[in-house]
Amino acid sequence: MKGSMLKNGCRAAGVMLIAGWMAAPLCLSGCSTTAGTEATGKTTWNQEGAPELSKNVIFNNSSLAGNIEIVDMKSFMAGNMMMAQVSIHSRNRDTVPIQYKFAWFDVQGMEIGANAGAWKPYLVYGRETRTIQGVAPDPRAREFKLKIREPDAADN
Repeated sequence: MKGSMLKNGCRAAGVMLIAGWMAAPLCLSGCSTTAGTEATGKTTWNQEGAPELSKNVIFNNSSLAGNIEIVDMKSFMAGNMMMAQVSIHSRNRDTVPIQYKFAWFDVQGMEIGANAGAWKPYLVYGRETRTIQGVAPDPRAREFKLKIREPDAADN
């Protein structure tokens, strides 16, 4: 009796250990954040009815934070389509390769065309300021997020 309990206990511990090893990659991938920079612009209207752009920049990557700086963000309506323009500056003497893509959101903050669009390669030369522009894919867009990351090793 005692031997069978020991065998069952070891078997259960082994199953739990295997399950733990199998679940670990899921937790690690689910807990990670996208490394890069996010610049968000949201259009609101003041009391006079003039559009205003609220801005927010988040750096998730210390290397990018040291190499580039968001210096200006603008948005405007061209007809019924939102356009965004973000100026970035290289703090580095060397060329800084990045990838970027825009995400667009409606008035309720819901993403339009989630995960649409590919990452686009972009070079920011030493101490240079460059402008990235995007046009919303849908007239409902009232907010944008520019996502910037370092190129994947496989892309180089």
